[in-house]
Amino acid sequence: MSKKANPTTLGIFIFAGLLLGVVAVMLFASTKFFTKSATFIVYFDTSLNGLREGAPVKFRGVTIGSVSRVMIKFNQGPTDTAMPVIFELQEDLIRPRLEGSTTFTSLDNITEIIRKGLRAKLETESLVTGVLYVSLEIEDDAPPPVFHQARAVYPEIPSRPTTIQQMMKNLASLDLPGLEQKITSLITKVDSVFGTLKLEEITGNLTNVLVSLNRVLGTPDLTNSLSTLKVTLDKYRLLAEKLGPRVDSLSESLTNTLVQFDRTLAQTQGGMQNFRDLLAPDSPFRHNVTIALEQLADASQSIAILAEFLNVHPNALLAGRKAPAQKR
Repeated sequence: MSKKANPTTLGIFIFAGLLLGVVAVMLFASTKFFTKSATFIVYFDTSLNGLREGAPVKFRGVTIGSVSRVMIKFNQGPTDTAMPVIFELQEDLIRPRLEGSTTFTSLDNITEIIRKGLRAKLETESLVTGVLYVSLEIEDDAPPPVFHQARAVYPEIPSRPTTIQQMMKNLASLDLPGLEQKITSLITKVDSVFGTLKLEEITGNLTNVLVSLNRVLGTPDLTNSLSTLKVTLDKYRLLAEKLGPRVDSLSESLTNTLVQFDRTLAQTQGGMQNFRDLLAPDSPFRHNVTIALEQLADASQSIAILAEFLNVHPNALLAGRKAPAQKR
């Protein structure tokens, strides 16, 4: 026969189990029920996809609370489409991280912090998963707060658009038709300016000038003039040599003057010889000048072709020139 259970022992086991259960509940719920916290609400004018209940609430990256409820509509006007999010800030997460004069002296002064620029926004926890969290920051140039509650149920923290929302708002504010009109007007002015230029006449005049310059450099009169100048300089040098011994009675200053003049004539003769060599038919300088004149004439012809192409295709400045179709 089985032994009958002792009521005293059974009662001790039941009491011990209840005691352990109470201790476990107290340990488990101490951070929730025995910690001072405050509930707030924020309304976002964007999708809440990626924001879950229990998501962290951070102040400049430091977790100070969590999201309690993600709702579709709560305590707001019939035409208000903002998405409400209710969250809690916990004293035990804030207090250990404070030292000295800080922002969150207590959860009761949140209204004063809002006046100083406290704003809430959605941030991405991970670009891969797309998980969101609520970020709180104090902005120096915060926009005026916009509140959505019909009646004061929770302290409301104003929100501000995310970076992507602000970017889309700026793109929407661009006057694209006006910008297109200005670009069209610019193209018309460029086309008008090129149309008024007499490029063919300018090219012809420039070519004539280059041809005339080439003729001047190659004329025999210039070469003969240089040769005659050389002969004249030689005669002046000989005259100076003959006068040198006959002016011994003159002052020393006059003799020095004649010597310096003779040196000047010799240097001038050398310079003229170099200039003659520079303009010789087989000199590199003359060859380089001829090549430069030919390249300048080609550049003038290219400008005329570009002007004619822009006159026919004014949109090429924006769209670029289309690549020719490949033959199959």
